Amino acid sequence: MLRQIIFPVIVSGLMMTGCQTWPPQDPNRLPPSAALPAESQSGQVQVFYWDGISGTATENLTSIQRYPNAPDATDILSTLQGPTNRGEGFGSLVRGYIIPPQNGLYTFFVSGDDQTEFWLSSTEASSQKAKIAEVPGWTSPLSYTKYSSQRSGAIELQAGEKYYFEIIHKEGGGGDHFSVAWEGPNISRTIIGGENIASYAGAITGGTGESSDEESYRFGYLVGFHDGSQSIAFNPQFPPLDQDDDGIYDNWEVVYGLDPENPNDAASDPDNDLLVAADEFLLGTSENNADTDGDGIPDGAEFAMELNPLDSTDAIEDLDGDGVSNVDEYVAGTDPSDSSSLPEQETALSYSNGFVGQYFLGTEFNEFVLSRRNDSIQFSVGSEGFIEEQPADNFSARWFGEFTAPHSSGSREYIFYVVTDDGSRLYIDGRERISAWRDQGETTYSATVSLEPAQTVTLVMEYYERAGAAVAQLFIGDNTSGEILNTANVVASPDFSMSSGTDSDGDGIPDTWELRNGLASWEANASDINNNSGVTNLEAFNADLSPWTLTSLASPESPTVDDGGGITAPQPAPSSATLTWTAPLTRVDGSSIKLSEIASYEVAYGTGQNDLDNTVTVDGGENSVVIDGLTAGTWFFSIRVIDADGLASAYSEVVSKQIK
Repeated sequence: MLRQIIFPVIVSGLMMTGCQTWPPQDPNRLPPSAALPAESQSGQVQVFYWDGISGTATENLTSIQRYPNAPDATDILSTLQGPTNRGEGFGSLVRGYIIPPQNGLYTFFVSGDDQTEFWLSSTEASSQKAKIAEVPGWTSPLSYTKYSSQRSGAIELQAGEKYYFEIIHKEGGGGDHFSVAWEGPNISRTIIGGENIASYAGAITGGTGESSDEESYRFGYLVGFHDGSQSIAFNPQFPPLDQDDDGIYDNWEVVYGLDPENPNDAASDPDNDLLVAADEFLLGTSENNADTDGDGIPDGAEFAMELNPLDSTDAIEDLDGDGVSNVDEYVAGTDPSDSSSLPEQETALSYSNGFVGQYFLGTEFNEFVLSRRNDSIQFSVGSEGFIEEQPADNFSARWFGEFTAPHSSGSREYIFYVVTDDGSRLYIDGRERISAWRDQGETTYSATVSLEPAQTVTLVMEYYERAGAAVAQLFIGDNTSGEILNTANVVASPDFSMSSGTDSDGDGIPDTWELRNGLASWEANASDINNNSGVTNLEAFNADLSPWTLTSLASPESPTVDDGGGITAPQPAPSSATLTWTAPLTRVDGSSIKLSEIASYEVAYGTGQNDLDNTVTVDGGENSVVIDGLTAGTWFFSIRVIDADGLASAYSEVVSKQIK
């Protein structure tokens, strides 16, 4: 019977030529230094997850090449109880130390869904571990009496000593959970808590010299993660190759352009981020990228600030609580750990009457078109969009402004009326006051707000059009006088054509840049991604690229104003596309497939979803291809795998890209 290849190729994105190419990012895949601390930490253990694994037996997990050194995700547990209903088809591994509170005999109990094993060592070394309890099928949560094998015998333990343990759990389908409880001196049956556990970790020695059990594990994890992320075939050899004995894995040195036979390059710093190569290997950062997490702060500077060079979110945090983000302090050259060290005051925002309007293709702000100033929100059209660049149907828009109550004394109520066809939402000072996000005919909604004299509140109105007539209108009424106000006189918004460093949401991106490039200046969205290449908004800002198309901006502070008074987002003019994918790991029958067994990939493409009459063959060692000569219009792409025996998989799901 022929072995059919299961199609596991994951298309990670179509990237248009002419743009900078960025590697795809997987937020669920933590780097080694984040997944395993250098020292054991009391009160917590780590759980490692491998996704996309069929079957209910733990052997389905432990037999894969990526186990135990290359998990798909990690998390922290404060007790020996895992989450419930995490997902389908995954496996879990928890490893750490149990620390008994008193001398005496202890009995352990395990529950789980599906098969779950509990292993315990007679010492802190993993080499002494033995399976002492298991769930061979499944149990309900915290049920420890379904199978006799769920209960261990009585085991004598010493107070304060560390005993290595493992929980191995495999989930097939349906509910999922696992837990370990114990009974002992003055302890009735209870889940083992944080006061009696510690994480499994250790320093890295590298090289070929002797290392402790913990050191070996951590070095092995670094090696496994590196090889997995680089699609290098698994090599079970341990210690891993380190010919020059400089503490850096040979494959890592080759990937980053170092010499695995030269021990002196461990102290070099090719990317000038103030971290030498040996430090970069241990931290999990990239040697040829001075800013691995792309947050605007070089790796060495983050390490010196005691920030995480693998976590882009800490750039927008405020280490010293002075109201200025860490990245803004770095750019300004001030000390982010000293609240008295502040950047010079930024140029204040310049305001103009009316709203900033942002216009998009798609009903969920899918593709940014342009930003434009509007004195009011008064749109009512038939078979056309709100701007010339929008189609008649399936478009969206949003408007931002600040309303200042015009009365001079006492509290007064103002009524905000929204007339919409189809969906609308109105936020007043960040609170959703009108929620009508649905297909509908022309309908009026209202919200009443009480304000003090000259009180200013932010207004954000969002809108989408599905089909037919398109109506989006906002009226503001004075409930005391009955007057409908002229919004151009009571609403103002930042003049996004004027340079300003003001960053109201503290996300490291100036308000004016966000407003003219289709982003929300009132929300911290630096880590959001609005393109197919995994590039965050902050990375795009730092590189002077459009966050939507990744095309170069003429100047981030000198936009081009169109004839309508708006600012047009740069539009790419590609004639080619780049397709990327991930190599398969298994076949249909569940057997593994090595990278060396993949002979080639075949990409089919064309101008119709069922008309993929062009093909290109790519070597099995590659994971991307550039397809040139594409004319304007929508192109469709699919891919299949061909192994060394000539067996081919089915084609993948078809993906498409608009070529302009």
